[in-house]
Amino acid sequence: MATMKPLRIAVIGVGQMGQNHLKTYAKREDVEVVGFVDTHPDRAKNIAEEYNCRSLTLDEIPGQVDAVSVVTPSETHFDVASFLLQNGVDCLVEKPLAMNEQESLSLVTLAKKHKRTLVVGHVEEYNSGFQYLQKALAQDPQKPKFISCERFNYGSQRIQDADVVLDLMIHDLGCVIDLLGERVKNLKILSAHGFGRSSKSVDVAAVTMQCDDCFITLEASRISHHRHREFSLHTESTSYFLNFISQQVSIYNETQLTEQTTHPWTSPLECEIDHFLECVRDHSKMPLTSGDKAAVAVKFVEEIQRQIYSASFIKAA
Repeated sequence: MATMKPLRIAVIGVGQMGQNHLKTYAKREDVEVVGFVDTHPDRAKNIAEEYNCRSLTLDEIPGQVDAVSVVTPSETHFDVASFLLQNGVDCLVEKPLAMNEQESLSLVTLAKKHKRTLVVGHVEEYNSGFQYLQKALAQDPQKPKFISCERFNYGSQRIQDADVVLDLMIHDLGCVIDLLGERVKNLKILSAHGFGRSSKSVDVAAVTMQCDDCFITLEASRISHHRHREFSLHTESTSYFLNFISQQVSIYNETQLTEQTTHPWTSPLECEIDHFLECVRDHSKMPLTSGDKAAVAVKFVEEIQRQIYSASFIKAA
């Protein structure tokens, strides 16, 4: 049997999350980590030594690399991914795909025009618990009536170019969109509220939405004292509870616990990168977290932000 040729990989941006991508690629035997791009000279020197790869410029990537992870600040995603897609490089772009729907759709168009793979880092959709939940719901003849999403993080200075909606809430929004499927066209935002240490960037947000007869709430905070990531869904007679951190799912029929998962924890990022590389090797494979779906998430993020920042009560702490 012929040996599979290693894919040539680079990571664009090697901050904390970018290093996670780099570490994941470095563990694989089916890729060659050619190098990385980063604007911090000291960090670049240390990363090059640690991973025995080259520090490159963005202009050097085309022709030397088959595929990349784009893990730069959110506001740069559009420019970086546009350049790479136009120059024949397949891209895994960390969420959000871009800062607005128009830019997101432009990247989708570029990927299709140049026949490139575009996968977006909505990593929770690779969470084994969420995938278990999807399969369980597919067997349930009843439609969801209520969905609740709670995502709280410790305070952090790592993300400075995105508010809590674009930084955290978008994860759960992506999962809701994935569960709704074609019904997402009926999804409406009923209300959106937020509070922040800066009047221009909220750190806590609460949103209510409705899709047909399903009521949805999303809450996100990045000034919490603990990490909390839970997702609950209720039909007429069944309740599903997912803990994104432990990846465990509990299912209740009325008040009786009928099922509780025991599957081992798996790395969502490793699963995401594995899927990305499958799509790079086979361009006919449809990405699980495609640019099209990511653009829908960004569209709703924009509307949520519009409602929050137009509210007169938003004040800095």
